[in-house]
Amino acid sequence: MKYHPPIDTDIYFVDSRNKNRRWRIEDRTLLVRGTPGAGDFMFTMSSAFYLSHLLQIPIHLIYYWKHGPDYVHHPEDPESIFEKIDYFHSMCHEKENVTYQHVYNFDVDDLFQGEMILNLWDVEISGASGTLVPYMINSWKFNSHVYDNPTTDKKVVMWRSRFNSETPAAWKTSYSDKHWDEVEHHLNKQGYKITQIDYRTPIREVFYHIQTSEYCFGYDGMWHYVARMMLKPTVIVGNSGIIRHHNPQAKWFFSPKNDNVNLMLWTKDFKRNRAVLHNKLNAYKEPLEKFIENR
Repeated sequence: MKYHPPIDTDIYFVDSRNKNRRWRIEDRTLLVRGTPGAGDFMFTMSSAFYLSHLLQIPIHLIYYWKHGPDYVHHPEDPESIFEKIDYFHSMCHEKENVTYQHVYNFDVDDLFQGEMILNLWDVEISGASGTLVPYMINSWKFNSHVYDNPTTDKKVVMWRSRFNSETPAAWKTSYSDKHWDEVEHHLNKQGYKITQIDYRTPIREVFYHIQTSEYCFGYDGMWHYVARMMLKPTVIVGNSGIIRHHNPQAKWFFSPKNDNVNLMLWTKDFKRNRAVLHNKLNAYKEPLEKFIENR
């Protein structure tokens, strides 16, 4: 997208956690590429909530779609991406501070050249943000009642690519189905009960299962933002540095070849190793809560 010069309604802020880089939000509105991936809209919406709270301004999201409002990604899908977005937004803390709309049947590639978010500009380089966004901007939480359901002892929620309608990017499948089967085997031997969810699981069921889980395991995508925002101890897999950005609260595994201790071996002694998950989650949770509560 062509760079837009500043206008009077633009908002500026400084990312003090990343070399004091200066950013500009154009007209308090973020333009978003609509995709079938749940993780994509959760990333953009959580970022909007964070910015709204940081700057104490309302933020408006405009999602652009290449198809119409009746579209479903697969004929057997139980709900549309739009229903998922509505429910997710309704569960977010301070939901009134972020509004959104959809633009249908749009030439998305004419507006976006690979970017996910537009109108968020890096002042220093005078270019579109693309995948470059302020550090930890994609951090938010749900309404307090979402955390009320009690945890089911030894319940593990897992999402993997086995049941996807399309094969994810290769970096998301760096651990194969065989590897995941071995992980399940090790968890079962230690008394954990696994609940599988996938992209067709209705979002209300996803919320319930993750709410009541003790731990989550999955690849970088699908429902990882629900686990992050519900503050669940989580293991995330993906052979890309981007998993650090999307899942700062989680334990990361990249690939069997690149990990010093691979996921299967680590899970084999999960009862001992699980403390790492709680430590990472607490290191993420405490500053986030201070930020949201203005402490």
